[in-house]
Amino acid sequence: MKKSIIVIALILVLTLSFAACKKETQEEEKSALEKRVSTCHDAVYVGANDDFSADFILGEKEKLIEIDGEVGELVPFATLTVTPRAASLYNNTYTYTLKGETGEKTGDLTKDVVGAAFTAEVAEAKSIGKIRSVTIACEGLVNSEVTFIDKMEGTLPRKEILAIAERELHDAITAESDTGNLEREIYVKLVNALSGDAPYYYYVSFIKSPSDYWALLLDPTTGEVISKKV
Repeated sequence: MKKSIIVIALILVLTLSFAACKKETQEEEKSALEKRVSTCHDAVYVGANDDFSADFILGEKEKLIEIDGEVGELVPFATLTVTPRAASLYNNTYTYTLKGETGEKTGDLTKDVVGAAFTAEVAEAKSIGKIRSVTIACEGLVNSEVTFIDKMEGTLPRKEILAIAERELHDAITAESDTGNLEREIYVKLVNALSGDAPYYYYVSFIKSPSDYWALLLDPTTGEVISKKV
């Protein structure tokens, strides 16, 4: 019995050590710019029907968001946003059922204080795989399913986007980081300026403060620079 306990304890120690080493290795493999990313999108699902438009964005962001040029502790996020397309749907109480390849997540939607949108943070969303749709329901009134597509499917990976940004901003980065430390945090998001079928772009921003930032708008599949601010 004692021998079994020792073996179990040894296995536990080795497992924890392996996990720690793996995390350290992943951190070491990140480029200098990857280590400066404080907000990023991993998936951007969008869809609409006659009743609602919806998007579901998964990624990573700072646990305590401060626009200060530094990268704090990062945590995953998964934000569902639902917007009614008719005024008659604005003032109801809704629930959602998020359907993925391997399961579902359900919960309540909360109306934004400003505007007409309803939102929810979905815990452990990656556990249900690729997201297929969301059903928005209000008892006795509506039960409406919105089919999703992932706008990040087929786009350039983050590492390549950062490499393009590094080339485009080479002079500014070199001038500011001559001491070997770039004191800016980086946002990498997939965005569109309008709703509906408007094109999506990678927005890459190097931020020192709310008033001091560099920004690039990139074609998500080719990396072509659409606009630049330095």
